[in-house]
Amino acid sequence: MADRRQTLRLWEPEKLKLQSRNRLAIKVPGLSGSLMCEIPFTVLVGGIRKPRLLVLAGVHGDEYEGVAALHELLEEIDPSGLRGMLTILPVANPQAFYAGTRLNPVDLGDLNRGFPGNPGGTQTDRLAHALFHGIVLEHDCLLSMHCWSKEATVIPYVEYPCGPTSVSRRSHAAARALGLEFMHPYEWPKGVLSEAAIKYGILSIEPEVGGMGMLTSEGKRVYKSMVYRLLLHFKMYKPAEACMEPLYPNPKMASHVDMFANHAGLFRGQVRAGDTVVAGQVLGVTSDLSGERLEEVRAPEAGTVAILRTFASVQPGNRLVQIFLTSKAVRRPKLA
Repeated sequence: MADRRQTLRLWEPEKLKLQSRNRLAIKVPGLSGSLMCEIPFTVLVGGIRKPRLLVLAGVHGDEYEGVAALHELLEEIDPSGLRGMLTILPVANPQAFYAGTRLNPVDLGDLNRGFPGNPGGTQTDRLAHALFHGIVLEHDCLLSMHCWSKEATVIPYVEYPCGPTSVSRRSHAAARALGLEFMHPYEWPKGVLSEAAIKYGILSIEPEVGGMGMLTSEGKRVYKSMVYRLLLHFKMYKPAEACMEPLYPNPKMASHVDMFANHAGLFRGQVRAGDTVVAGQVLGVTSDLSGERLEEVRAPEAGTVAILRTFASVQPGNRLVQIFLTSKAVRRPKLA
């Protein structure tokens, strides 16, 4: 396990007053020194300082459900009723957010493949370094909130780390506490925020809700419920029952299979996210520009449609559909 002692101290949590609300920000310099990225965050300190939970969103710039949920939670949670420290960071990647893109428009870097970062690297490398060493390492647990990109939609589920280690087991327990129907064990690729955090002993879970570049009342409600349930799990806060979605007492442990486009053209999906499908069922059709059918996309196995591409223009290699499999032993997945 990596050593946290070399934390870049951009702020000092132990100096914040008990039962206080603190609006802070970190600044990340650009490559030339002229481009500055400021990341606002709020720290709510309760009657004691631990445990320390970090909830963040906006790692990708076209994912908005978590951002909106955190804005509302900032107004709802009272530090006087809090036990421990809750850090809320609504937008981790402001440059991508303002551009409305998954990637940072300055260097086309994917922030969620850049952790723990590099202070002498690209803009995305520097952003990852400041976030990870300046904020993440000050916490005991991380909830990294994602949506699917604006090209697709996803059913609510939560990823947690595979493995027999203590941090993996406790992350699994935290993931289960969110109350979702689907849970997905992952071996995250190098550079994912949660993958970097667990190496430092930080509990890490990564839920997905919504997509298509949209904000919905349902998506915000689901995400707010997750945060409240996680606070309840760690005995940090006692929310009203009305703040939380119904709990799935027996969540489904999922693996997945993906279907990718083999042709460029127009994709017409014939299912919806959340549908149950059988092996061989047609999930969608791709046609060329003249309307000629190029490809039928069929389900290779029975399962639940977890991710569905809604952006109709496709290129070879685009993910069209992902199906969750819950009837077989969980496979070790790879992230695209």
